[in-house]
Amino acid sequence: MKRIKLERVIIITIAMTIIGGLQSWYDHVTIGSMFSLGESEIYKFQTALLFNLISGASGGLVASITLNFIDDKYRTKPYYQGLIIIVSMFMLVWAIRNTIEAFILMETEPAKGFVFAFDAIDMRNIIFWMTIVLLSYFFLQMENKFGPGKLTQIFFGKYNIPREEERIFMFLDLKSSTTIAENLGGVRYHQFLKELFSDITTPILETEGEIYQYVGDEVVLSWPTEGSGNLNYIKCFFAIQQLLKSEENKYLQRFGVKPYFKAGAHHGTVIAGEIGVVKRDITYSGDVLNTTARIQSMCNELHSSFLISNDLFDLNPIPYSDWIIERKGEIQLKGKSETIELMSIYKY
Repeated sequence: MKRIKLERVIIITIAMTIIGGLQSWYDHVTIGSMFSLGESEIYKFQTALLFNLISGASGGLVASITLNFIDDKYRTKPYYQGLIIIVSMFMLVWAIRNTIEAFILMETEPAKGFVFAFDAIDMRNIIFWMTIVLLSYFFLQMENKFGPGKLTQIFFGKYNIPREEERIFMFLDLKSSTTIAENLGGVRYHQFLKELFSDITTPILETEGEIYQYVGDEVVLSWPTEGSGNLNYIKCFFAIQQLLKSEENKYLQRFGVKPYFKAGAHHGTVIAGEIGVVKRDITYSGDVLNTTARIQSMCNELHSSFLISNDLFDLNPIPYSDWIIERKGEIQLKGKSETIELMSIYKY
């Protein structure tokens, strides 16, 4: 999550710095055009460029930090609340910017004194930069809606034509979900799931997981097979369990339960492609999804919180020094004609 936040800060800051420079160049070209009265005595392109680059960089830094704050604290809140914060912060930064500009002009023309300018050019700049900031906020919300990187993939049509991919899937299922739902009731149970899924998002993103689907009280996660030698799917599961352990008191106080997950993981070939016109999305189809769901369903019967297939184990051998591995033998999964060897993973 820290990496994602840092990348966001760097990208937005660089982008706004570049936009600030382009705006200075546009103003300079406009001033020199036949439709302009020409440069004023106090205008200097180098000064304007430097000021706009600094404004763009500082504004981008503040905007990106504000977006990270909204993403942290207002992830489950209505969008308008985040919008109010970012607009308020924008106007505050703009007021500070114009105050600094007034002091600079006062040094240039001491006779005029301190003048806080607000004219047509300021209105143009406010509308221009406000649009940039709001587009950044909109893009952040769309990234959260579709998942990191998904919006870019849809935009460039990566999955416009279906393609085969090798992927790892993990099905996370809430333990004792029926009992919890009965005790909490419909509305409270939904609030519980909303907070729970929000909390586990951080370890999922930190282990580079993709949230493929929410299915009731179940979460389907995925990782590309390439580069998965770091065993992120295992790190993800135990990071989630550790997080929930640390948050036990919060859930006990608010909902009277201690949430924990059981999971099954497997890998295989899927067909990945865009589907739908309204609510377009990227979907995966293939037997690996059904098999992974069946593996997860065996957790209670085999007295394990985390089961993986031997095929997945062979793909990236798990170091016995880091985790306890217990072989469960060849298991007949429901709806499958062939048996599959399963393994249970525990943390020391």
